[in-house]
Amino acid sequence: MPHSTPRRTRGPGNRQNLVKREPDAASRQDTVTDASTEAGESLDGPEFYRSFIDPRGNRSNAPAPSERTAESDPTDPVFREVRAAAPAASTATAASPRNLEESFFQTSFQDIGKKLKDCNDTLGELQQLGVSHDVQLPELVLVGDQSAGKSSLMSGLANLDLPRSEGTCTRCPLHIRVSRNADWSCRVWLRKEYSYEPPDGAIHETDVTSNDPFFPWRKRPSTQVLEFKTMHDKSEIEDVLRWAQIAILNDDKNHNLFVPGRGATAMNTPIEKAAEETLAKFSPNVVALEIKGPDLPDLSFYDMPGIFQNPADANDEYLVNVVRNLSSAYIQHPSAIIICAMPMNSDAENSATFGLTRKLKAKDRTIGVLTKADLLPDGGNHAQWLEIMKGYAHATGLGYFITSRPQGKELEELKKWEERMFEDQSVDKWPAPFHQFVHRCGVERLKAFLSERLGEEFAKSLPTIKSKVKYLLDKTNRQLANLPELPSNVELEIQTCLNSFADSARIRIDDFAARINSLPNSFRDCLLEIKPKFTLKDRSDIDPVVLSDDDEPDAPAPGPATASFSTPSKRRHPAQQATPSKRSRTDHMANGAPDMVKPEDTGNVNVGTPPPGYYNMGLIYPFTQFSDIGRGFRTLRQVKEEIQAKMKAGMPSIIPPDVYNDLAMEAIKPWNQPTNVYLQEVIRLLHVELETALNKSLENLKKRFIYPEAKRHLKSCLDSHWKETRKALQELYADETERVMTYNTEAFNQCLKSERAVLVRFRHHMRMIGAGYAQKDLVPWEGLTEEKQVQDLKKREQDQNKLKPDEFEREVEVVAYVRGYYKLAALRYSDAVTQRIVCRMIPAIRRQLRNYLDEQLGVRGPNSVNVYAKLMDEDAATAAKREMLKMEQGKFIQALQSIESLESEMTSDVASIVESSGLRSDPAERRDSNVTMEVDMRYATGET
Repeated sequence: MPHSTPRRTRGPGNRQNLVKREPDAASRQDTVTDASTEAGESLDGPEFYRSFIDPRGNRSNAPAPSERTAESDPTDPVFREVRAAAPAASTATAASPRNLEESFFQTSFQDIGKKLKDCNDTLGELQQLGVSHDVQLPELVLVGDQSAGKSSLMSGLANLDLPRSEGTCTRCPLHIRVSRNADWSCRVWLRKEYSYEPPDGAIHETDVTSNDPFFPWRKRPSTQVLEFKTMHDKSEIEDVLRWAQIAILNDDKNHNLFVPGRGATAMNTPIEKAAEETLAKFSPNVVALEIKGPDLPDLSFYDMPGIFQNPADANDEYLVNVVRNLSSAYIQHPSAIIICAMPMNSDAENSATFGLTRKLKAKDRTIGVLTKADLLPDGGNHAQWLEIMKGYAHATGLGYFITSRPQGKELEELKKWEERMFEDQSVDKWPAPFHQFVHRCGVERLKAFLSERLGEEFAKSLPTIKSKVKYLLDKTNRQLANLPELPSNVELEIQTCLNSFADSARIRIDDFAARINSLPNSFRDCLLEIKPKFTLKDRSDIDPVVLSDDDEPDAPAPGPATASFSTPSKRRHPAQQATPSKRSRTDHMANGAPDMVKPEDTGNVNVGTPPPGYYNMGLIYPFTQFSDIGRGFRTLRQVKEEIQAKMKAGMPSIIPPDVYNDLAMEAIKPWNQPTNVYLQEVIRLLHVELETALNKSLENLKKRFIYPEAKRHLKSCLDSHWKETRKALQELYADETERVMTYNTEAFNQCLKSERAVLVRFRHHMRMIGAGYAQKDLVPWEGLTEEKQVQDLKKREQDQNKLKPDEFEREVEVVAYVRGYYKLAALRYSDAVTQRIVCRMIPAIRRQLRNYLDEQLGVRGPNSVNVYAKLMDEDAATAAKREMLKMEQGKFIQALQSIESLESEMTSDVASIVESSGLRSDPAERRDSNVTMEVDMRYATGET
């Protein structure tokens, strides 16, 4: 138990006054507070708040009112030195007139109770606003085991008859704020920080975890503060408080249903029945009471549900952990002063709550309250309680108080009862060994102690609290600035944004059409690249004279670096013995399987081996997926078989037209795939351009309904043009795949000539290799000069003498015709597709986009006024966020106003003190006066 040591203070005549030692009290360090204000100090800075607290952050040197001993002389002053700043070099001390000292005392410290009231009132307002959700505030937290006398203690602290029954009153936290006022009133709020989200099945103990401590209650994004009811009649408070807690437990229903006197449920359902049928059996949400009236203390505290071990219903086992977690959460608040109730009719060792405060390292912030002193067993083990009061067992940082609040007595009776029991000692049942602790007995002394302690803690932390509140207000204001309110002229705002978009869209579309060349070129190149690939070699090209049945017909001929054939006699070479795998390849070729060699390839060509890079012919996005189309289209032998199958009987030398037509149509058939990709890519790129323009034009309306609607209709517009254009392109495709048709004879002949030259040359190259003649790499025909082309043609004519007649000469002509027509049709089709996209679709989008948006948005209809209002509506998430931020903004504004009002009152008080005491306001004058004053600050026993 803390106690005071003799203190010496300086004053006129160097007099000494002693504060007598309290029995069995732990020592308390003496402190001297310098309340002078140095030059340049601000009255709203930390130094100002130290005007009535210790400079090291401790409470006043003077014992709390509740700590005065019965033996102390009430006339003994408790000194607090107040000194004006003096020059450092000065050693002289000018004595102050006694009447000046008394004047200063009267104006400064005789009303310290009012300062504590102002601090506690402001603290209560901040807690009521829910600021403690964002800023750590000093708070009193009343905890204890079930049946520890907490309800009686709470009623005594609040000076009010509150319900003491089990059930609803113990199933959620209460925040009670009491203060003095001429008229009595009680205002009740519901403060909801959590929402009830139960699972479909039963709730188990394992559902309650460290990450989910109040399961199935979930944290809300912001605190809801709901007004419940205000009363001016004390007789209503019990019913109102019980209904308020029933409302808290029915989180799924409107709280107004439970307001006594006007709520449907409260008026039509018995309160006992409503208490049994609540949605939840416990809630971490808070019922808050603001009680004002004469003779009330200035206190603000939380009353927590009692911790218990064995619920009546086995299905409620999870509540044991939930209630413990809730008390733990409040106990762990670093600025909380814990009031831990322990009944004296039970063993102190059984207190689960006290063990929790010790486990959570909150012992130094805890004040113990030994309740039910009237039930202390006669002749029982009083030693443990005496040891506790002396600080030898179950020690706490703030010591212990003893209370006695028997059931069945009115408030006034209880006050007199404690006076008789603890002060008059007229209750024989109260053992004499406890009389020494009279200064720590009774609810009234406990209230005075708590009021002073809480006010000091709040004053000490006020600068930090104010700074934090201002920071949060600024942050909230910045967030609200990003969510602008509805413009005053909605129609003008929307039309301005849509006009801006239309102008920007036209510019972007024109620019897009002007630089779209690469995509049409890629589409054309894709069609040309996927032309039919014919295999221009055959097994018969290898000289049969030197081949046995097992020889590999595709065996590569030696290149120039390994063999040279200058005469026909040297062109033959021994056949290699074929392995089974080689026979398989021979048989495969005999069945007409294609050999993947591109006819036009001019690199190091080995029979059956494509040149490096053949399989990646340079198609670029978005056409890379089509690189394999056209490969292995036909072999010469397959073309020959097709001609023979379609040849009319008796007309052996005439190739049927169906051969040309069918091969050409089959080659053209894959065009629909790259055509669709081409159109989709154009639409995609246009969408990117137009959405960029929309984002920029509607930048300030992105949180409004018009923005997603405009985006949706923009996509719808492009989709509409895509469908229309796709239908037109399908018609073009159908025309091309109907049959071979061209009247552009000159262009066709040119394509045919070009393809024939390449194919005949490559076919000759294959036959020379097959016959065993070494060949140089082929240079592309188009890459040869005219002179080189003539030389190449002459050399081929000479080489013909070395070769037998080509049995596929006719088939090569068919292949040249098909490829020539394919090239002509591909160039024609690619131009037509691009023309339909660039010359029709894109201009149509440019012309129609603005009107389309206006029509779809409905801004030109007869109901346009309502449409404009609807388009300015916000999405639900943004609207909810704005409302949340507005609530937060209002909360912080009110909090800041409360803090500044308190500062203003304190500043005014200090100014009055300075003026009435004769202290100079000018720092230079203060230094010149060199005044040192000693001021008596008296506390009446039991009063602040």
